[in-house]
Amino acid sequence: MRRRKLLKSLMAAGVAGSTNLLWAPGSRADAHNTGHNSYFAGLNEMLKREGPGHPVMLIDTARMTHNISRITQSVGEQKRYRVVVKSLPSVPLLQEVMGKARTQSLMVFHQPFLNAIAQAFPGSDVLLGKPMPVAAVKRFYSELDHQKYDAQNNVQWLVDTKQRLLQYQAFARQHGLRLAINFEIDVGLHRGGLAQPEMLSECLNIVAGDAEHLYFTGLMGYEPQLTGLKADLADPAVSEVLSIYRGFIDRARLGGYDPEKLVLNGAGSHTLKIYEKDNTMNDLSAGSGVVMPTDFDTFHLSDHQPALFIAAPILKRYRTNPFMDEPPPGMEQVYYIYGGYWKANMVSPQPVGEPVYQSTNQSPILASADLNLQVDDYMFFRPTQSEFVMLQFGDLLAVNKGHISHKWPVFHQTG
Repeated sequence: MRRRKLLKSLMAAGVAGSTNLLWAPGSRADAHNTGHNSYFAGLNEMLKREGPGHPVMLIDTARMTHNISRITQSVGEQKRYRVVVKSLPSVPLLQEVMGKARTQSLMVFHQPFLNAIAQAFPGSDVLLGKPMPVAAVKRFYSELDHQKYDAQNNVQWLVDTKQRLLQYQAFARQHGLRLAINFEIDVGLHRGGLAQPEMLSECLNIVAGDAEHLYFTGLMGYEPQLTGLKADLADPAVSEVLSIYRGFIDRARLGGYDPEKLVLNGAGSHTLKIYEKDNTMNDLSAGSGVVMPTDFDTFHLSDHQPALFIAAPILKRYRTNPFMDEPPPGMEQVYYIYGGYWKANMVSPQPVGEPVYQSTNQSPILASADLNLQVDDYMFFRPTQSEFVMLQFGDLLAVNKGHISHKWPVFHQTG
């Protein structure tokens, strides 16, 4: 009864430290069931040989290459593939993806990342993925090496309202700049952007009246509301998105712009495959589909392979469950791993129970009595997303043919 009360109190408190219970590493003599298949058993042995002894983020480069190939096939030769930086937040990782995909087009969502991109990829073409406060625009230019990167021709600032356009215009006038403007349009997500084509006409009139400081480059319409649908071009939801998008294109054409010369951006990893036989948009974005966190296990990505894993060393092993007098099947022993509480799901060993409580220090994992992973072995997780989780582990470890081939530094969140 005392143990049940301890378990209840620990789970209620969300304990972040380890308990003072005894633990023992155990013997490897009877190790016969690691719970890992051959793939994860190989990663486990590799990390015991070559790993740093703390939680790490792994990228399987062969699987990543497979996924890049699927993306570029979906985008096709007549459209541009734009790599989403927030989902792949590392210069060497981006170099790999851009090289294999043969693209210099990037989508950036964070000002410090934008300055890092300008420094690392002087030939890149950047579209902002969300509207930036004018203070962030100012900071970007204050930190920019103007001799190295031509921001006037290579950065498209995303504008969602007439008010933001006027802010950008005032900034450009004050600093003697000419800003490329791409307008965010609402194609059904209802997360902001120009809601009606008439609003685009009003904004284009402002741009046309100040060609010295502003110029129009295109449109961006994001449609993740289609995620999860087994949709194709005949689906009414897809038809609605494309109809709205074409209405804005028609307005741009009325304003004297040739749509073929504009950047007409849309899609994302979840949905770009829908548009393989459609030419409404000529610029398609994808990032997470390259590495496949679990949130991207969706219909249109079913031929992609998981390529991103968290590996956490086992610190302690209890051969009995110290939290329960009569544990149910599958919960007879407890492993403590190094760290935890990530946006991630256990992928190996399987099956195991949920953590007894969530901890960023040492997480207790319930397991069946026949699991014989030992202290210093690893447990593996798949992140639910890539963009934030990939920044939590220091260098990404690129894995190829059973070895750690490269260590790829990640971006810093702050400049």
